Amino acid sequence: MSDQINDNPAKPVERKVRRGAGFWALWSGVGVVAVLAASGGAGWIFLNKVDLGGFVARRATASLGRTVQVGSLHVTPGRWLKVEIANARLANIPGGTGPDMVRVGHLAAEVKASTLLHGPMLVRHVAISDVYVMVERTPEHLPNWRFGKQAEAGAKPAASHPPAGPDDRSAYPTALDVAVQSGEVIYRTSHGSEFRTTLKTVTLQTEGADKPVHLAVDGAYNKTPVTMAATMQPFSVLRQTSTPYGIEMEAKSGDMTVTFKGTATDPINADGIKGAVTYSSPTSRPIMQIAGLPAQQDIAMQMSGQFEHLGDLWSVTQGKGMVKDNPMTITLMRLVEGDHGKPDHVTADIAFSQLNLNEFLSHQKTTPSDADIPLTVDRAPDPLVDAHLSVKQLSYNVLHFADATLTASVTPGTIAVDTLALDYLGAKLKASGKIEAVDKGGAHVGAAVNVAGADIGKLREVLGFGPVPLQGRVDMQMTANATQKSLNAAVHAADVAAAVSMTSGSLDRKVIGIVSADLRMLFNKPKGMTPVSCMLGVVSIHSGVGQALPLRIRTGDGTVAGNARFDLNRKWFDLTFGSQASTTGRFALDIPVRVSGSFSSPMVRPASWSAQGRAMMAQTDRLNVLPAGVKQFALKNACYRVVGQ
Repeated sequence: MSDQINDNPAKPVERKVRRGAGFWALWSGVGVVAVLAASGGAGWIFLNKVDLGGFVARRATASLGRTVQVGSLHVTPGRWLKVEIANARLANIPGGTGPDMVRVGHLAAEVKASTLLHGPMLVRHVAISDVYVMVERTPEHLPNWRFGKQAEAGAKPAASHPPAGPDDRSAYPTALDVAVQSGEVIYRTSHGSEFRTTLKTVTLQTEGADKPVHLAVDGAYNKTPVTMAATMQPFSVLRQTSTPYGIEMEAKSGDMTVTFKGTATDPINADGIKGAVTYSSPTSRPIMQIAGLPAQQDIAMQMSGQFEHLGDLWSVTQGKGMVKDNPMTITLMRLVEGDHGKPDHVTADIAFSQLNLNEFLSHQKTTPSDADIPLTVDRAPDPLVDAHLSVKQLSYNVLHFADATLTASVTPGTIAVDTLALDYLGAKLKASGKIEAVDKGGAHVGAAVNVAGADIGKLREVLGFGPVPLQGRVDMQMTANATQKSLNAAVHAADVAAAVSMTSGSLDRKVIGIVSADLRMLFNKPKGMTPVSCMLGVVSIHSGVGQALPLRIRTGDGTVAGNARFDLNRKWFDLTFGSQASTTGRFALDIPVRVSGSFSSPMVRPASWSAQGRAMMAQTDRLNVLPAGVKQFALKNACYRVVGQ
């Protein structure tokens, strides 16, 4: 029996004490009683006179392979054995942050003597104070909570493998009442980050081994006050190792409330957890404080879903909720803890029926047009992220989009956008690209964008143009590059190379008549629209200032060639266009026209059409300097063949 008893203090410490460290300190002390019971004999009645601290410390040190110190340990015999321990210490792993892994200032408990022989142990009036636990991994990723052969194994299992099965709980004691005062549990990662849990008071009560267990905690996490109340299944169920253990819990911090109702296959190590979770907070401040992040504004959030924690895996599925006034559905939120000093990995698949980004970006602004997204890229992100987001109705700045989807990832120094798709003004936009960290802050943005079916009438309204004589939908292929510190700045300063194409539409016949200066207009002015068989424009933009050259529109009544300069910042443009003589009638003089001025009210007047101007408009080399994707897009347009004619 003594061999069995000697193992008891060691086994609890071998667990992952970062989850439930206070209880393991209790059972380690109670295990000492079993050593005393094994001594037997006439000396029993004199036990309360003897300090057994040194004896127990030596036995525990030999068992754990790590120094154990016990300031004093006294036992008072009786039907209920009284055990009192003072100043107990368990040494940390070599290379650990501090000298001690566990310190207990005082522990007192009563153990029913008969249960030492017939088990499981029954304890009551457990009082613990001044508890300190440091759980950490060394820079070599060695965990300090493993002993013996487990310590020799070193690192934890790979994240892709499930943890070992739950520990045998068949002999786990029943604790009728426990009170812990003044405790601190610190978890320190191999990167040096600390997560600190302060325990002001902890109480546990039950009326018997077959009665529910009630747990209450008053403390703080990372200095943020937290209280928790839990009702758990009886200790008799806890001892059934193969049976999931039922838990109902509610935690509060400020205006934040978290509830859980489910089971744990390994409750002692807080592992194998599965059940329903809810989260509610009118503000984001408590959760941001717990996460160690600044709370710049209040964001109301409610969420419910199915929670699971198994080994290195944490996940929420089948979730629903609300962020401010934006309903969301959570298909998957998963975190896998990093292995061997590697960062954690988050995977998310979330859908919103509506999402107004201005509500999250304009906390110091008065109008949506001021909303902006900073371009911040971490060179060593933790966690890494793979995300898929979808939004039925999306608002950003003064823009409104529909059916938006985003597939993106966060890796060291890069945010990769694999797919961004959305509908805007009836057009479908698809984009991909990267946001990469650069020196001196900010980021470099590189993107390839395809736009299909953009309505000219809607586009000219957004840009502030007056009525235009061209109708139909255009397609665009473009690349954009910018190095800036925010999204809005990148949009305004981007270098853009684009090709604009139309394969069906219509042009007012008056335009052909005007630019061709057809003499027949003196007697019969053209009416109606003429079909457009093709349109092609090659556009280049730098910081909002650009040029469209060459620009071609081919119709059954003639082909129009143009050259446009524009400034999107000032909403100003200068367009010179005219007909190609080979495509108009014999009565056409082919005199060019110049339209210039503000987008909303330009001036129209005749223009000179010099040989140099015609040569410039016939340039084909501009197509050769386009990015490959944009050039291939332009080559498919029938108007490409008339460039240079």
